Amino acid sequence: MTDAASHEETHAGAEHFCRLVRSLDEFGPRPKVLVAGCGRGHEALFIRKELDAKLTGVDVGQEWEPVARQNTDIDDFELFAGSVLDLPFADGSFDIVFYHHVIEHVSDPARSLAELARVLRRGGLLYLGTPNRHRAVGYLGSFDAGTLQKLQWNMADYKARLRGRFHNEMGAHAGFSEKELTGLLRAHFTDIRFLTSDYLRFKYGRRLPRPLLQAACSRPLREVAAPSVYAVARHP
Repeated sequence: MTDAASHEETHAGAEHFCRLVRSLDEFGPRPKVLVAGCGRGHEALFIRKELDAKLTGVDVGQEWEPVARQNTDIDDFELFAGSVLDLPFADGSFDIVFYHHVIEHVSDPARSLAELARVLRRGGLLYLGTPNRHRAVGYLGSFDAGTLQKLQWNMADYKARLRGRFHNEMGAHAGFSEKELTGLLRAHFTDIRFLTSDYLRFKYGRRLPRPLLQAACSRPLREVAAPSVYAVARHP
């Protein structure tokens, strides 16, 4: 990890993703990476520099942060306006897809996964993160939000639960459980593996007492203790 990387500059998910890709050591020196739903572009830029990847980012808006706009002249770094439901790329264009906290926002999650499978080469890797719909408390690790805002978000979640409206399609930031994600992924991917516990250890290993972290990572406590769920899967 580069010295410049920090949780203040980018989400821990991007750091965890880069560590995972390096550990696999199977994509060659310049993997073709798609950041599906790249938001403001800072995570895409981080991944491009960290992995020395051929990086393409796509998002429905073009609200790139200044640091991302200023670096669009970097070789093999491109940001496009587009939807994950209808990507402007040929079949098998990418080795890896980074799909991080986006699926809960799209109107058709199943269709988005079908489209991501289409643009992945055979054997390609999908890395997916999303809020855990069964979480007791969420947003703890949101690097760009203050304590009051996190408290307000959690209160909104519980109000939606009490009203029976804690669903993505009803406007809630609900996310998916591991079981729900498995059902969606099976239609287009194989070798589904959940990395939720590994991610928790990566992000909170130096912040939480070891016994507490071990308990949070265990099944079935992880189902409610983890704010988000993380998975990888392969395009067959």
